[in-house]
Amino acid sequence: MSGFAGVVSADGAIPERRLLEQMSAKLAFRGPDATQVSTQEGAGFCFALLRTGPAPQAAAQPCSLDGRVWLLGDVRLDGRGELRRLLEEQGESIPTEVCDEDLILYAWRQWGEASFERLIGDFAFAIWDGTARKLWCVRDLLGIRPFFYAHAGNWLFFSNMLEALRSAPEVSAALDPGFVGDFLLQGFCQDPERTAFRDIRRLPQGHFLQFFAGDVRVYRYAALAVEEPLQLKPAEYVEQFRGLLEQAVRDRLPAGRTGIFMSGGLDSTSVAAYAARIAKEDGSGHELRAYTADLRPLFEDEEAAYASRVTQHLGIPWEVHSIGASKPFASWDVKNLRLPEPSNEAFLMPDLELCRHVSAFTRVALSGDGGDDVLTGQAWPHLKYLVRKGRFGTLAKAFGGYVLKTGRIPPLHGAFRTRLKRWIGRRDATEGYPQWLNSDFEKEQRLRDRWVDLQKLRQTTHPLHPVAHASLNSPYWASTHEDTDAAWTSVPLERRGPLLDLRLVRFLLRVPPIPGCMEKQLLRETMQGMLPDEVVFRKKTPLLQEPFEVFTKERGWRPQVPQPTERLRELVDWDKLRATLQKDSGSFLWVDLRPISLYHWLKSVEKDG
Repeated sequence: MSGFAGVVSADGAIPERRLLEQMSAKLAFRGPDATQVSTQEGAGFCFALLRTGPAPQAAAQPCSLDGRVWLLGDVRLDGRGELRRLLEEQGESIPTEVCDEDLILYAWRQWGEASFERLIGDFAFAIWDGTARKLWCVRDLLGIRPFFYAHAGNWLFFSNMLEALRSAPEVSAALDPGFVGDFLLQGFCQDPERTAFRDIRRLPQGHFLQFFAGDVRVYRYAALAVEEPLQLKPAEYVEQFRGLLEQAVRDRLPAGRTGIFMSGGLDSTSVAAYAARIAKEDGSGHELRAYTADLRPLFEDEEAAYASRVTQHLGIPWEVHSIGASKPFASWDVKNLRLPEPSNEAFLMPDLELCRHVSAFTRVALSGDGGDDVLTGQAWPHLKYLVRKGRFGTLAKAFGGYVLKTGRIPPLHGAFRTRLKRWIGRRDATEGYPQWLNSDFEKEQRLRDRWVDLQKLRQTTHPLHPVAHASLNSPYWASTHEDTDAAWTSVPLERRGPLLDLRLVRFLLRVPPIPGCMEKQLLRETMQGMLPDEVVFRKKTPLLQEPFEVFTKERGWRPQVPQPTERLRELVDWDKLRATLQKDSGSFLWVDLRPISLYHWLKSVEKDG
């Protein structure tokens, strides 16, 4: 992922070169191919280029078609052919090898702000009109690429790296208490706009920011639509899905080397199979290599065995990395670990080490991210939808056909147990609430009320896939992708998930759950003949053992409790925390380690100044 940062002024002042160079230094590791710093009246820009492909990229940024409107950002577009066709219908004459950045500028010239909803892909960018002194900042619909900003007086600072914004003296290092409260309650922040720092904001996915005359306004430009279900023949669902999946992989597969994060499950191996097919069809321009993390020697993990069979079947090189020897929270002992925001991920360091290893081979790695959301359906919403519409014949055919074919009733997944417990009053709304929070901080942030709100079932009115639709429209995926961004891994490695391609997602949200999305039936039918049968028909199963449980219950691992700073005592009652840690184990212990995770992150932040 290329790095970018900018500073714009409402009154036309030119940013200090020294600040831009400091911001550029924070970005440099992201873009080994070129580093650029430039200024103009009212604005200054930094850019670090990472060449990836397969589409052409602008060699220098900011870029412009007319010398007035400039684009700075990190962009990878899907559906380039369709966007180009629409633009040419409007009279645009577009060069054959047009880069993604220029395509956006052509779209902007035709449709202005309305162009944002026409873009699909992974992107975070800013458009600066130097004559009008007006700025627009845009983030893609699923939040695949990060975008941060800070507003101070007449200045707006923006970047895809939080650390770059901390270089500005106008941006305070004070923490955001709302973010910290959410982190201590659940390990991440549900508010899509907050960051760990009070003065730095996140641009939510599917939103754009407008900065003009010193005023900042944020608008939603698009959301995943609720569309009518498709009515196709069974073979037609498979045919359309196959074409969309192949296109999604092709659009993300660069020439040259590509890594694949691959488990032994169906999602990532399907991505690998299509990548291997495309590489074979295209000739010798692609070099693939798969990487699997397994939990040996902690226990005998099945993932490596299944992944090995897939790579032999596909004929691609493969590496397995056994991470089971790494103790929980081993990253705490690493002096140079710098994370943009706190993390309570027990096995973070092995993940980071694998990313660093992969980055020595390639700049792009594919993954199976998103498959569980968009390929696993719920029968209950489908049943309710058919009853509401009075389509009893379709209901009988779909559900009866499923029973005849599989010999069992489709899993309804209606959250009935949770609802029943709430109805009869057996579920305590404060169950699991941390008892070690500082009482003053707890009252000030109303954390008990916040906890109750966070426990609510969050679904949408989507007729077929309410859980998937809610998840894809929530901050979850944006947060997940930020955790794999170069700002976290410290290496120029771009992770791409074909199963989160918007064209594919929109199609799957229209596919009736019975039978296509039950236990990933649509994907299983698609992959027959492309993957070994034992993988195609492998049921989704949890890990044989939970690693954290093994370390704490079987190997006696306990955390070292540090001496807290005054800052942390204002957030956590450390005596209550120690007492809790002495009696907890397994997953409960993991929850109660959040204050210690926060301690280590704060220590690194304070060291950075």
